Parts: sequence; structure tokens; C-alpha cells
Amino acid sequence: MWSLVAIVAACGCAKPLPEAASPAAQLYASRCGSCHRPYAPESLTPSMWRVQLEAMEPKMAEAGLPPLSAAQQQQILSYLQRHAQQPQ
Repeated sequence: MWSLVAIVAACGCAKPLPEAASPAAQLYASRCGSCHRPYAPESLTPSMWRVQLEAMEPKMAEAGLPPLSAAQQQQILSYLQRHAQQPQ
């Protein structure tokens, strides 16, 4: 059973990103997906995405990846917040 779950996860059979063809979704997938599978935008609230994006900056530096420009940060954050889980 667990091997089937691992195979499905490894295949990337996750739900597609919203607006997958948009420049913002592609930027998110390429930059954030270079180290891990991009998380579904609805998995966090808008404020949680802001915190998460800030928390990833040092991790990107540790991995030797170039930092996001201010424009890239804003584009990704706007995309994630637009599709985020709405706070209860």
C-alpha cells in the first residue's frame, strides 16, 4: 500500500496549480518547485503565505539559489494570496 502511495507522489500526480499557464503560476512552479513540489495555494491563508515566502529566503540562499527579486516576490505572493484559503 505505502509503495503505491510513494509511486503516486513521485509521479507528481497532485492537483494542478490554479491558472497553471499564467506567468505567476509558472514563476511559482519554477522557483519554488526547484527544491520541492510547489504547495497548493489553498493550503495556507494569505497571511501564512507572506510568512512562508519570507521564511524561504534564507533557505534559498543556503541552497545556493539566487534570491527572488522584489518583483518576483510580489508576483508570487499575489498569486498565492489570490488562491489562498480564506481565513475562518
